[in-house]
Amino acid sequence: MTREISAVTKSIQSHIPVGMDLKTFIGLAADPNIDDRIAEQTLSLEAIHNTQQIHERPPLSEIALPSLPNGFADFLARTIDDIAQDAETRLGEHLATHGMDFDGSSWLGKGIDYVNGETCPFCGQDIQGLSLIAAYRAVFGERFKALRADINAWGDEIQQRFGDTAVGSLYTKVEQNKAAAEFWGRYCAIDPESVTMPAAIGEALRDLGETALSLLERKARSPLDTIRVDTAFSTAATAYGAAQDNAYRIVTKIRTANALIAAKKEETGVADPKVAEVELERRQAIKIRHADRVAKLCANYIGFTEAKEAIDHRKNEIRTELGMHSENIAKPYEDRINRYLDAFNAGFQVSGIEHGYPSGIAASSYQLVINDTTVDLGSGDTPTSQPSFKNTLSAGDRSTLALAFFLANLDLDQNAATKTVVFDDPFSSQDAFRRRQTVHEIARVARKCAQVIVLSHNANFLKLVWDKTPTSGRIALSLADHGVQGTKIMPIDIVEACKGRTAKDMDDLQTFLSEGKGKPEDLIRKMRVVLETHCWTTFPNCFKAGNDWLGTIVQKIRVSGEQHPAQALYVALDQINDYTGDYHHGENRSDATPSQIDRQELAGYVRRTLRIVNATQA
Repeated sequence: MTREISAVTKSIQSHIPVGMDLKTFIGLAADPNIDDRIAEQTLSLEAIHNTQQIHERPPLSEIALPSLPNGFADFLARTIDDIAQDAETRLGEHLATHGMDFDGSSWLGKGIDYVNGETCPFCGQDIQGLSLIAAYRAVFGERFKALRADINAWGDEIQQRFGDTAVGSLYTKVEQNKAAAEFWGRYCAIDPESVTMPAAIGEALRDLGETALSLLERKARSPLDTIRVDTAFSTAATAYGAAQDNAYRIVTKIRTANALIAAKKEETGVADPKVAEVELERRQAIKIRHADRVAKLCANYIGFTEAKEAIDHRKNEIRTELGMHSENIAKPYEDRINRYLDAFNAGFQVSGIEHGYPSGIAASSYQLVINDTTVDLGSGDTPTSQPSFKNTLSAGDRSTLALAFFLANLDLDQNAATKTVVFDDPFSSQDAFRRRQTVHEIARVARKCAQVIVLSHNANFLKLVWDKTPTSGRIALSLADHGVQGTKIMPIDIVEACKGRTAKDMDDLQTFLSEGKGKPEDLIRKMRVVLETHCWTTFPNCFKAGNDWLGTIVQKIRVSGEQHPAQALYVALDQINDYTGDYHHGENRSDATPSQIDRQELAGYVRRTLRIVNATQA
């Protein structure tokens, strides 16, 4: 699982931004609007980099549309009530007679101011008592002048609010706001279209002003007449009212936009560009993290890590259980081992049995106590100058320690009665005084187990085990080498195999191979004795003990040919017979001396001899 996690981690690592760890990257939550959020943060970062420009840039202008002065319609209907009806009638007739309907009253109103005394300012004739002059004076008095002044004032006010200058100013502000909205739209959530006044608003402003001024012009021509609003004015007023409502809604959006602009200015004034860059990288990482390919890798990582965590959790539980188990059995187990070591007269003990998990593998450790001195087990790297298991115990001691561990473990096995126990060379490399104790322990195990099998190259040791075993439940078998035919398991008379000097001779041959001890000429004679005894006990129907010697045995096999049971041994026996012939029963000893025997060649024939009788694994 660790290998899989490492592989997928390596694949994910190339997608993680610098400075972000794997755990943080995998934990990034998906965001369906991540593209918009990346764009938003990109603009925020740009704003921070352009802080000075943002702070100097003004917000949007709130454009307020003017309204007509209050009472416009009433003013158009205004007259001078106390002017005599006949004076007004006569004035009208006079103007009509002279074709002065258009602006005639204004001309006369200005002219009446030039009448001084009782003479006409045009012809100099006497005008005293003239009824027409009296009508002029009645009509064009002070209140008439005041009315005309009001008409002019209304015209100036409407021209100021709705004239070309006002319309031009409106269009200028609209264009300024449009440019500002495009600028601020890069940094704030502002839609330039939503805060831009449409051209129709300016047109409505212009139309209303023109129709209002048209009505005032009519009033100026006939100040004494009641002027009523016409269809053109009503239509323009209705359109302008709708334009005002639309303008109000746009101004509301402008105020919202200006609030965002103010917040952006404040934000950029204190924002840290490094923090903004990190946030942008985080949002970009979210997009990468949840891309199909990377998301699959992350899902695999999560699955593998969860599985590993479950395994680790179970391991910890098992370790806890093993720890408790070890605590419960360590001391009793240690005591049992030491009792066996004491029974084997080992001369050393074990102490401090502990459990551990080196490289994740459950293992136990302990120390040796030799002459009241504690010795650590050490390892393959422990120098020879430092006391350890490998340089403080002999081969026999190590074998004894292994046997003690095995027996102690077997004692704790609650199912031992149903098991077959195999002892493979339990006496190998042990000192002679431990032989009989080993036999006793094997016999004890045999009484509590279903079956015991003892394997050994030492016939005398097997004879001791044989003697301790009930006759009804024992059998002795031998592994006989039959060359190309393989190895056969055959019954053997263990008592006969251990008679006389045969077992001792086999021990001497094994000692020569392992330690190089022994006289060559003696070893050669012992080879013949061992082979002769093996053939007598393995093939009792073919060879007669004490009568058929090695030369005779080889001859009988040769004569019988392929049908002889020992045919597979013929070549090896014939060659060993030739090699040892000069020492046949001690004959012709003067023909050879120890110095003439090649010890390396002798070792080869000894090894072949022991292999035939299955007394060595070489």
